[in-house]
Amino acid sequence: MAKKIEEKYQELSEIQHILQRSGMWVGSTKSEEKESFIYNTKTGKFEMRITNYIPAMLKVVDEVISNSCDEFRRKDNMGLTELRVVMNKDNGEIIVRDNGGIPIVKHKEAGVYVPEFIFGRLRTSSNYDDTEDRNVIGTNGVGSALCNVFSTFFEIESADGKNEFHRSWSNNMEKLNDDLKVTKCDKKTHYTQTRFRLDFSRFETDLKTFDDDFINIIHKRCIDAAAANPGLKVVFNCGGEDIEWKFNKLDEYIDLYSNILNIADKIPFENDLCTALIFPDSSVDVGFVNGAECSKGTHMKALRNEINQAVVDYISKKDKIKDLTARGVDNKYSVFININVSNPAYDSQTKDTLTTPIEKFSKDEKIKWEVNEKFLNKIIKSEIVALVRDWYKQKTAAEDEKALRKINRETNKGLKRPDKYITCSSRKKNERQLFIFEGDSARSGFRGGRIPEYQAGYTMKGVPPNVYGSSPLQIMKNEVFNDIVTVLGLRWGKEFDINDLNFGKIVISTDADTDGDKIAALLLLFFNNWPELFEKNIVCRNISPIIISKKGKDCKKFYTIEEFKTEEKKLKGYTHKYVKGLGGLSDKESKEMYQDPKFLYFKKDDAADSMFRKWFNKLDSNVRKDMLKY
Repeated sequence: MAKKIEEKYQELSEIQHILQRSGMWVGSTKSEEKESFIYNTKTGKFEMRITNYIPAMLKVVDEVISNSCDEFRRKDNMGLTELRVVMNKDNGEIIVRDNGGIPIVKHKEAGVYVPEFIFGRLRTSSNYDDTEDRNVIGTNGVGSALCNVFSTFFEIESADGKNEFHRSWSNNMEKLNDDLKVTKCDKKTHYTQTRFRLDFSRFETDLKTFDDDFINIIHKRCIDAAAANPGLKVVFNCGGEDIEWKFNKLDEYIDLYSNILNIADKIPFENDLCTALIFPDSSVDVGFVNGAECSKGTHMKALRNEINQAVVDYISKKDKIKDLTARGVDNKYSVFININVSNPAYDSQTKDTLTTPIEKFSKDEKIKWEVNEKFLNKIIKSEIVALVRDWYKQKTAAEDEKALRKINRETNKGLKRPDKYITCSSRKKNERQLFIFEGDSARSGFRGGRIPEYQAGYTMKGVPPNVYGSSPLQIMKNEVFNDIVTVLGLRWGKEFDINDLNFGKIVISTDADTDGDKIAALLLLFFNNWPELFEKNIVCRNISPIIISKKGKDCKKFYTIEEFKTEEKKLKGYTHKYVKGLGGLSDKESKEMYQDPKFLYFKKDDAADSMFRKWFNKLDSNVRKDMLKY
């Protein structure tokens, strides 16, 4: 049956709208599990605990506490210096009292006294004049009255040094009780006290009173109120002795986190609007805006942007990297900040996130604050830089490993062999030998002189690059090294298993001259990426003669000029042939060299690593210049 028009379209009173659509006013009425900092009375420190709480319930209580904090921050606060919060677990009652006061005068337009106007009507506030700069929490004029709406009983008492006021409400502010009292008081009497019992039926809970989690959260809120409002004394009591909190500066509050943070490493920042402390290697952000906890939003982002950019610029220039972003810096430190923001804007009535446009923090003179160079210099000298560098190395290593796995797949045994590769017929990996040449002339001699069964060859194109300090990805951009990896069946990283190698011997077969020695050294540097090759005596060099002396059928081969000069006087009647590269060998000489090779094996040790560093490290060019002088 279709609904009547009157049933389909309804008009709710403001109070009924708040109660039925409470989410848009005070947040969720459902219990939520959350990691929260809780004060441990035994240790005297904060500790992280899993708590169950109802955001809406916390919000309505917090609104009354925030009201007193706002009054403390006003110039005309009637001497407010102390805030007291008392929780009665037996009956679910809360008392919030400060030593300030509200003017006990009638509002001419409303026709009621100001305390009743503030706490008993919605959308009433002293914060509506947007031409006035206000560094307060309240902005919308509904906060304190919301607490009244979500209470079965709500009472307000106040004194302004002239008059004393009393009034109460029942049934979620629907009933204004007939208990108005206005009496004279002495000029020293100043206070504002609210007493209320929350209506637990308005929240999705079986609770009839406060549980321990909620009590601990309200206590934490009281501590935060003292921290965010330096000089304000905040007293908390829940069925026991008074616990007093007062902080003159943010550093004193930070001590409560000393079991979580290394507070000795803090980096301070302060200007006319803001006090902040930065802690490297931490993940605890705490923020206060105008005297209330607010750890998310543009105030955090504005400061973090400055810090992140300074670190990115420094490391990028110092380490010569181009892909470091603010994202890589952002979680390497924590921010504790207490900031005053004129006429703040929030994401909702719950005021969890500041939404004041971030540009205002650098442009609007009312809230402008600049991060000075002295502070940023402390940042780049801190542990934050080392943490970012470590993260970047791990990140690039992970990316490289992923890319290398792809390379390893692409260079698998079944893929097409390089054009400059001469294969052999043996299927026995351990007996195969791969000769690596530096030119086509050497390739020709190898084809005629080799043992085809187990001697394979690869001809390089040009001189291989210096790969000292290069990553595998950089190395594999070179065609020669890419070919060698493919032919040998090498694998990068953890995937390498020497038993999978396609050859039992890798033979560097370069000319016996200075250029050949250089190329051999560059190849050794490349193979240095796989130390196992040296440990198993797999890498060697084929020693070719540099001078061949003949007399009849007698033939003598010399492998160094020094060796030849030592024997030269004994070689009367001999003809001498200087072998200019492997291409200068005759077919017979090539056959002799390959079928009866002389192998020089290389040992990898600290001395070898030192020589590699001296000759190939791009940063040690001055060392090489000094060595070449001699």
